[in-house]
Amino acid sequence: MPEPVLSIRDLTVEFDTDDGIVRAVTGVSYDLYGGETLGIVGESGSGKSVSTMSLLGLIPRPPGRIVSGEATFEGRDLLTLRPRELRRIRGGDISLIFQDPLTSLNPVLKVGHQLAETLEVHGTARDGAARTRAIELLDTVGIPNPEQRYDQYPHEFSGGMRQRAMIAMAMANQPKILIAD
Repeated sequence: MPEPVLSIRDLTVEFDTDDGIVRAVTGVSYDLYGGETLGIVGESGSGKSVSTMSLLGLIPRPPGRIVSGEATFEGRDLLTLRPRELRRIRGGDISLIFQDPLTSLNPVLKVGHQLAETLEVHGTARDGAARTRAIELLDTVGIPNPEQRYDQYPHEFSGGMRQRAMIAMAMANQPKILIAD
């Protein structure tokens, strides 16, 4: 049997609040294999987003903290990596599509420039090649007139177009794992 691409064991995450400690995630475990689609379902507030954000080092610390667990990706525990190492993985090997694209896109930067920056930061493309690839990605996700849309701000996109732009950004570096929150 092949090794899982991602293996989560006993993930527990807590937050300090004015009312005491809130355990947002308790003992989550699963394996994700190459080519597999894994769906995690639960009620609003059940910890789905918190567990995903914990893997990628995106929960605010404090008030949040990972109490226990392991998240093994390519032989390394994501939960113990330094921020710099985790940044290389985040957006490159593992990408996340957030629920609300309006809060994920920088409102003062043009959408195409944000997409090109994703390519440049991870060394996938530079300068003119990054622009060309960004336009291709906007086209791939169904953004009409991608050449013109490249130079528009997030507020000039509809909600659905912003979501597709986030999908393009998540797919940009051909990640090994794509998480849709």
